[in-house]
Amino acid sequence: MSTRSTGSGSSRPGIRQVAERAGVGIASVSRVLSGQPGSSPQLTERVLEAARQLGYTPNLLAQNLRRRTTQSIGFVGSDITNPLLASIVGGAESVLSAAGYSVLLTNSGGIPDVDAKRIAVLLQRQVDGLILLPALEDDPATLAALRSSEAPMVVIDRTMPADLGAHSVLSDHHAGLGEATRHLLDLGHRRIGVAVGRDVRPSRERIRAVEYGFRARGLVPDLIVDWGTLSGEHGESAMERFLADPVPPTAVVLGGIQLLEGALRVVRRRGLRLGDQLSLVCCDDSPLSRFHDPPIAAVLRDTALLGQRAAAILLEQIERPHPTEPEVLPTWFEPRASCGPAPAVAPGVAAGDGATTSRTGSRRNRPAPA
Repeated sequence: MSTRSTGSGSSRPGIRQVAERAGVGIASVSRVLSGQPGSSPQLTERVLEAARQLGYTPNLLAQNLRRRTTQSIGFVGSDITNPLLASIVGGAESVLSAAGYSVLLTNSGGIPDVDAKRIAVLLQRQVDGLILLPALEDDPATLAALRSSEAPMVVIDRTMPADLGAHSVLSDHHAGLGEATRHLLDLGHRRIGVAVGRDVRPSRERIRAVEYGFRARGLVPDLIVDWGTLSGEHGESAMERFLADPVPPTAVVLGGIQLLEGALRVVRRRGLRLGDQLSLVCCDDSPLSRFHDPPIAAVLRDTALLGQRAAAILLEQIERPHPTEPEVLPTWFEPRASCGPAPAVAPGVAAGDGATTSRTGSRRNRPAPA
């Protein structure tokens, strides 16, 4: 059995050197190292021992090219500063890593044109599949980039055109926020401000849930809806608009944890007592909402599970493409001290001004442009 040197310390041993060290043919080494059946236990052990002695590591790129796979998944996210996205990505990565895949994460910063460019880059890298959480559902450039791909794709919490053939994992926003709305109505609130992000599925579902909560009680929905981007700046401006309204809401729902810091700046600036002068509910949770005084009531969901299920569905599609129905995961409401009985006088209205919360009907500003 040859022990020929593989060269200088910088030279990487190859499959030929492993074959010589093990005293077998190159084809036998290739079969063992690629996990193909047909090798005896004794032959397998000889090859593996030779590889260990030489410090041989397989050329994964060459193997993947032969198999027409890259063992990589592209993840398109719109805002990596959002801790919820980190949780979703972490859930997906745990499943994909266990299956031998790496994750290529991109970030668009919520800019649709950048989403399209990131998708194009991932497809150029020939990823085996895509997990998507794009900024918009109907951006022409994003849809064109996706239609150019034959790779399987799973979208998270978005409603995409049917012709994409995308699979989806969704949150049941209607359930959790429906519970929150019933809780607020039980506390006597009859006018609610709702701040949401862009015109995508979570925003629409959250508004629909609050409106349905009113109608289920035989009440006309009385909402002020403020669309924008999910950011602290929008949370601040939306809360200012709500409180400056001639008939301010006595309760506010924030359709995203990114809005909370800005909204709380306004609450503090105005000296309002949450749970007393104003009630507040936030969709999703964070240390800020849990440890604020008082703690902020929240609509909760398992974001890591969203990523895990998206990854599992994608792996199934890579292995065996087949039609699927959208998978819907639960949300639930956790009442906390930020919600209290509706005040006799709306926040921001001086006692004796005569303003009440009796006006009915919903008012919405236009969704922010892309």
